[in-house]
Amino acid sequence: MKPYETYQYLEGTPMTERDKLEIDSKFWNEGKWKNFILPFLPEDCGELTLIDMGCNAGLFLSMAEEKGFGQVIGVDSNEEAVKRGLVWRDTDKGAYQIRHGDESCDLPMADYTILANVHYYIPIEKWLAYLDKLQYKTRYCIIVTTDRHIRQRCWPKADLESIRRYFRGWEEVGFIDELPLEGNHARRLWGLCFKSSIERVPIDSLDCGNHVQDRFYAELDAGKDFKRTRYYRILKPYRKDWSEEKLDNWVMALMALYEDVKVNRLTSPLIVEGNLILDGNHRHAMMKHLGHKSILVRKI
Repeated sequence: MKPYETYQYLEGTPMTERDKLEIDSKFWNEGKWKNFILPFLPEDCGELTLIDMGCNAGLFLSMAEEKGFGQVIGVDSNEEAVKRGLVWRDTDKGAYQIRHGDESCDLPMADYTILANVHYYIPIEKWLAYLDKLQYKTRYCIIVTTDRHIRQRCWPKADLESIRRYFRGWEEVGFIDELPLEGNHARRLWGLCFKSSIERVPIDSLDCGNHVQDRFYAELDAGKDFKRTRYYRILKPYRKDWSEEKLDNWVMALMALYEDVKVNRLTSPLIVEGNLILDGNHRHAMMKHLGHKSILVRKI
């Protein structure tokens, strides 16, 4: 079995004998991306976030960034693979993130989450808990699976029937059947794409109810003390039953959220009814100020 930390071949790095056999394969490395993942991805993805769970050294992250995704994040539990990937990314001057962790880590919202030959390495209890969380963290989930059979009952199954059973409640929007078993290290692979109830909508289509935050984030970016901003002056009489300390702490927490949104965009969807925002006005204003034209929502 190929050592996990060298599972992906990275261009410009030493090539193993196994890499030489797989380099032009339809089932490994770039071949897997082109045949089982890329067909599900849209042409215009500049606003979109892609997360690769079980990214290994980040080969698919580089390809997603090259395709034009605005935010690209990979997660892997193998520390050596992550270290290798970070060196390669920095040498190649990539901007994507690689994080050491597993399916339990807290991640931003995604438009596409990739699980390429990964899910059957997650214990079934953790896999189902991850799926419960994922349906409100991503719009689409792309699964690449194989005919791999794991005998232990406590591990997820890989067959198509089981995959579709795990994703009941999602809409299956794409399927790639196995390719002819030709070439070195050929193997049976399938690609499936499932859609959740999360949607991406134009940011200007939503009604935030008021505009009291107008100019607040621009004033912060300009270095203005928060107590001298227009928003603070509006809040102070509105929150007259609050102490000054409580008001200041509330505004500073909002400022911390703004810094997080700059880095992670959204970590949960806005909740909307029709076009009215029920929860997420502040994040909507932040994202709009930062220049985003669309945003992820959960409609009720």
